[in-house]
Formats: sequence, structure tokens, C-alpha cells
Amino acid sequence: MKHPLNYADYPAILSVSEARSRGASDYDIRSGRNFPSAAWGIRFDDSTPTQFPVPTWADDVWLGEAKLLRALAHRHPGVVACRETAARLFGWPLPPSSRSDNLHVAVSDTNKRIRRKGVTLHRMRVLRTVTWLGLPVLRPLQVFSQLASVCSVESLVKIGDAAIGDWKSPPQFSLENLTAHISGTRRLRARPKLQVAVGLIREDVDSPMETDLRLWAIAQNLPEPVVHPAVYCPTINQTLHPDLGYPKEKLALEYEGDHHRTSEYQWAADIDRVNALKIAGWTVIRVTKSTNRRQLERDIRQYLGLQ
Repeated sequence: MKHPLNYADYPAILSVSEARSRGASDYDIRSGRNFPSAAWGIRFDDSTPTQFPVPTWADDVWLGEAKLLRALAHRHPGVVACRETAARLFGWPLPPSSRSDNLHVAVSDTNKRIRRKGVTLHRMRVLRTVTWLGLPVLRPLQVFSQLASVCSVESLVKIGDAAIGDWKSPPQFSLENLTAHISGTRRLRARPKLQVAVGLIREDVDSPMETDLRLWAIAQNLPEPVVHPAVYCPTINQTLHPDLGYPKEKLALEYEGDHHRTSEYQWAADIDRVNALKIAGWTVIRVTKSTNRRQLERDIRQYLGLQ
């Protein structure tokens, strides 16, 4: 894994009998004092933590879900994270409408029961798993197809761009493998939606904002811009790759998040980059979240001769 990692202290996971062997009294067990409850029959012991790798971008929600997942897997062998939970652990950009506070886990045992507030159990006939940063998780291809039931096509495209790209985490699968999975899996829910989404997913996309901008252009019946077209800039003797562009017309679209404005270094680098592209004969349109999209559409149409 090439992405940098941090390490977090996870409490030891104990059964009730193990907690008692470490000196927990009946009151400790009932009240959760010293050995707080993780799941029925499972306790945490903060006095003997173990370090586990976590992504540098992981927040308290990520850490809490990872800790609970470890506890459930200890109490219920064979349990794996799935759906929204797995997507969050992978670092995929879920839309606000599909964000769930529940921990979604899956098992292959059709008779399995897990009765715990905040945990949703899914029983699956075919359960393919992978270990992700020491966590038991459903394979990314299955997770992606599960999300079709709670995500729009646009959201699936954004997630797909992230999953095959190099965003928060290394690529989880290739576009070729995703296409084969969708076409080759029997009894796949929301197959038409998945097929439409897969047809719009592109490689080498750097951020959700780039995906949004590209899908916006398609929705306005504009030609689909190329992701990261190669532009040789002789004044710096480098090949630059603007976010999106129309190579034949030499028009580049550059999305600039707030960090482009607040970082003095990034601001200077952006100016040098735009100057190099302009001298190479390209026109650069800079886009932010506050850009007037109607005017942006008019500008693109005018430049491409689509008026």
C-alpha cells in the first residue's frame, strides 16, 4: 500500500470470561466500568491496547466503525463489513442521502442473527471477502454493486471513479474488472443502473469535483471532455495534464477547490501552470464551486463553435 498510514491504539477485545480472568467483577461487567461493552458477550480493555494501521484521513467516525467491526468479528467469526460501511472504510465518496449511522455487516450463514442496536445484518449467498487494513470487508466489486440500491447513477460514477483511481486510497479494482463483474454476475440487483454507471466511469480521475464537472458537461449535451489530456508545454519542457479538456480545440477546464486559494504555494503553482498552458496555445477556463454554470456552458459552447 503506497498511501501513507497512521497507527491507532485499539483496545483489546475480550469475551466476558476473559474479562473476568483479568479481574473484572460482576459490577464491572454489568456497568461497563473498566471493561466497556462492545457487543453482547464482548468487552473492550483499554489498559492493553494494540496498534493497527489506519488511513491518514481517518476521522473519529472511521475509527469507531473499525473498532466495532473488530469486536463483532471477534464475537461472530465470518462477519464482514459491507455496503455503506465498507464504502466508508475504503474512503469512497458516498452521497449524503446514503450515509447511514448503522454498521452494515454481512454473513453467508442464512440462520445467523445479530441483535444489536446500530448494526444491520445482511445475509448473502455469495460472500467474497478481503482484509483491508486488518479489517474483514466484502470485496470492493461486490460492495460497489450493493450500493446501486441506495445511490443514483451520478453517485455510482463518482464512487467508481474513486475506486479505480488514486484518491484517498489505492485503486480497489480496474474498470475492466468492474465491467466483467457487472456483466458476468447472475441475479444482480439494479443491473441497468450499474451498466449505465459503468459506461460513464473513467480512469485517472483525481477528485469528485472533476467527476461532477464532467457529468455536468454531459448533462448539458456538451461533448464529453477528456480526462487529463496530455499537453506538452515547451517553456517548461514538461507535459501537463489539465483536469479536463478538449484537445482538438485546445480548451482546458481546471477545477479549483478552496485550497487553491488559501495555499500561497498552490496559488503560485496554479499561475505558473496556467501560463504554461496558455503559451502552449491552450485556453484555460478555471472553475470553482461558485462558478455560474449557465455562463460556463455559454463560454464552452462559444469556444467549441456550438452556438
